[in-house]
Amino acid sequence: MSGQYLPIEAAAAAAAAVRVGSLDGSALPGPSFGSEAASIRSSSSSSGGDGDGPARSGAGQAKTPLAADEGLRKQIGLFSASSIIIGQVVGSGIFSTPASVALLCGSPSTALVLWFVSGVVSLGGALGSAELGTMFPQNGGMIRYLSHAYPRPRALVATIMAYSVTFFCRPAAIAANVAIFAQYFYFAAGRADYIESRDYLLRGIGAVVMTALMVLNIVSVRWSLRLLNAFAVVKMATLLIVSFTGFLLMVGAVKRTPGTNWSRGFSGTHLSVQAFASAMTRLFWSWEGWSNVGYVVGEVRNVKRTLPLSLGLAMGTLAVLYILANVAYFSVIPLEDIDNGTLLAAQFMGRVFGRTMGQVVLPACIGLSILGVVMSELFGGSRLMYSAGKTGFVPYGDVLGDVHPRFGTPVYAMLIIWALSLVFLFAPPPGKAFDLLVDLVQEGMWYFYALTAFGVIILRYRLPHYPLRRFRSPLILALLFGALSLMLGVLQFYPPADIPGKKQPYTPYYLAPLLGVIFMALCVIPWYLRMWRFADKTGIQLLAWIEDEEQEVLRMSDSDVHRFNRTG
Repeated sequence: MSGQYLPIEAAAAAAAAVRVGSLDGSALPGPSFGSEAASIRSSSSSSGGDGDGPARSGAGQAKTPLAADEGLRKQIGLFSASSIIIGQVVGSGIFSTPASVALLCGSPSTALVLWFVSGVVSLGGALGSAELGTMFPQNGGMIRYLSHAYPRPRALVATIMAYSVTFFCRPAAIAANVAIFAQYFYFAAGRADYIESRDYLLRGIGAVVMTALMVLNIVSVRWSLRLLNAFAVVKMATLLIVSFTGFLLMVGAVKRTPGTNWSRGFSGTHLSVQAFASAMTRLFWSWEGWSNVGYVVGEVRNVKRTLPLSLGLAMGTLAVLYILANVAYFSVIPLEDIDNGTLLAAQFMGRVFGRTMGQVVLPACIGLSILGVVMSELFGGSRLMYSAGKTGFVPYGDVLGDVHPRFGTPVYAMLIIWALSLVFLFAPPPGKAFDLLVDLVQEGMWYFYALTAFGVIILRYRLPHYPLRRFRSPLILALLFGALSLMLGVLQFYPPADIPGKKQPYTPYYLAPLLGVIFMALCVIPWYLRMWRFADKTGIQLLAWIEDEEQEVLRMSDSDVHRFNRTG
């Protein structure tokens, strides 16, 4: 549903009422920002000199507010936006997580309810992101959303997010996934022994593949999107095979040995606080990844239509397929027969289609699925780094925010993400250290998700008539998603429940969340050095763009908004 907006006279009055001002309480200067801030604000125009940037104001053109003045070509349509979401959400989780969730719950029926509930709540978070993305239609995602929702003190929340996610979480996630990707292909080739004995060989293969994907991301956005689309098709085809088989089992079109999973109903359910926390953590990470499209929203065509529709279609379709996949698994495999040392999907495929499908074809498809995650992380991660520099959160914004004149891609941001990923890939020794890195990737993100969801509510009341709020998400779902995300962040410090047949981690359960919180706390240091010491010493208003974006949009007339909606 489209948001309301004010005529230009009323917008001017509203602008005065909601003026952000200086982020430390002092008055902001006028248009003169100093050399570095000027380069930050003009990077899109300077790097878009090949004529491929967004339309500028002029006769017959839509007014282009700072919030949409990107500098990268708008090449992402509905299918590619959906592929970016699917590419990040669907990894190996849905092929293994249902076993752990069912064992934690004690009943497949209870697990199915939790899958449905977590899917609805995650959809609420995704729709909240869609609302914020239409309000601030430029690359950066949560960096921008948190800047506008929590501008004081000097964008502390957004700065911590920018440093922790850009320089740690995203490259570490890429490193973890490329290392795991190779394992599935060795398993499919019948060389599972290589997984333990040749760790650095697998990392080397992952590094080569990651480098090839990085080069493709640099030289061609179009072919990068095509590959992302192809990976999404592989993921959806694999899920469809499993899910459609589940549907056939439900209607009796495929014969099976009758089991007791569904006939027992909810008997056997034992959801302690520990079990619930462990189950919900796994469930929400199986849905996580929809935020990736927010990092590239500045390159999305027709944001008003494409962003909400892609999030709704992708998450809605995955919800149906995830539920059917669970029905398929537990229509074939009794709860007591689950082998937690083997992928649940491999057990299922082996029983229904035979050994080749379960031990060769499926692992290969999962390997490609994980490779799709890497591709999506590289694509979105480079835009995140690009935005962190362009908005002034990190130094050398004129370099990080630069776009290659020929390829139209943020080449320097991409190279830094690639280099950091290589460090995380090869620095940790095999075994416990690398396993800890995998766990650390997700620590802290819960808090950012919660604050972003609460930001939807804050901005709904602080900027009630923002002209570019072209979609309104259900506030109750945003509140629920924020509360659950915050709860999951806290519950990471609660002892996890034991899962039958699953080995306990070698490191203490509290180590990964504790290190995550410590790392976020350390990000206060660059925030102080950048936003206080450097800004006060030079007089450069690094965060003036936050107010500028809001004020320029609030001054848009009805005709400006209408033209922007048609072209933006």
